Amino acid sequence: MQGSQLKIGFVPLIDAAPLIAAFQLGYFREEGLNVSLHRQIGWANIRDKLSFGQLDAGHALLGMPIASHLGRDSFNEPLIGILELGAGGNAITVRKELHDQGATSAAGLASLMKSQPRFSRLIVGHVFSSSMHHYLLREWLASAGINPDWDVKMCIIPPPQMVDHMRGGYVDLFCVGEPWNTLATRQGHGVPIVATTDILPRHPEKVLAVSRRFAKGKSELLAMLVRATLRGCQWCENGENRQRLAEMLSRPEYVSQPQDLLEQSLSIDSTFGSSKQQKNARPRNWSLRSFSVQETFPNKMHAAWMLAQMVRWGHLQAGADIAGIAERCIDTQPYREAAATLGLECPAEDFQPMTLRHGRSFGLDDLNATLRGVESLSGRSAVSVL
Repeated sequence: MQGSQLKIGFVPLIDAAPLIAAFQLGYFREEGLNVSLHRQIGWANIRDKLSFGQLDAGHALLGMPIASHLGRDSFNEPLIGILELGAGGNAITVRKELHDQGATSAAGLASLMKSQPRFSRLIVGHVFSSSMHHYLLREWLASAGINPDWDVKMCIIPPPQMVDHMRGGYVDLFCVGEPWNTLATRQGHGVPIVATTDILPRHPEKVLAVSRRFAKGKSELLAMLVRATLRGCQWCENGENRQRLAEMLSRPEYVSQPQDLLEQSLSIDSTFGSSKQQKNARPRNWSLRSFSVQETFPNKMHAAWMLAQMVRWGHLQAGADIAGIAERCIDTQPYREAAATLGLECPAEDFQPMTLRHGRSFGLDDLNATLRGVESLSGRSAVSVL
């Protein structure tokens, strides 16, 4: 495999850091991989270039392999996730005017929408239809009685353009990864009020994805790719590397934002956001994001959870074979091979129960019970699966 050439795409976000670090620190090269990184404006570019073979692998949303197997979002080629790039990392930011008038929580936002007609149907930005951003936004809005299909207008905006849209008055609140929430705060256009890890602890976020066509017959190469990226995750998780990581990410070819802004984003702690209720509810070890290798296993239950969300909101028929779809979306073998050579433990099962709020978990039994409940309500349900 020496000299294998790989084009890897990424969107300028903090959670692309493991790929950038693996490239800059020579981890790909040490695996015998000749990698080049290619910055993309948004997730549609990653989708199209993976589908048509212009990229070999990509920093991708968890839901992109799912959408590709469902034939959604203009995917022309099935994708598979082979590694998760960590957990968490997003936040919900509201326009400063709304925040100053009481929209400091979902309940405050609902109250403002009811009391002032000019705020009766807000514009809500998210990054892609099959994203954690989309479904955690829906959960957060619904928790305050805001119907995301009727009471607001949901729109898709590439992450680097979120702050400009808020500054221009084209979006009232958005859910996006860092550093764009921090940038909105610094520029005075928006105020982050809740982290998505407050909605769903340690939630899955981005994956390393390849097309099924590309993956065929390349198990050794995929394991090398996973191994180098895992080393990048380990390096990024080490707080001693924060300043150097911020310098890497600040370069024009990567996130292209000031180093001190990126250091601020990488240093987010439990004081983040404006919601006192959320701050008080956070455990001592709370974090906005994690690059820990413990959060990198490509858990098929994460895909199943998102599919359950799609059923909940009427985006997928209740009788769909969720476990079967999740099985096809994720390939754990390259990860298991790479982890074995690095001495890392893997879960025994591909469908590993995931953590919900209040110490609860979500496994295959919970999935089946949830789907039976939604089906009994004839499709769309207001019942949370968190």
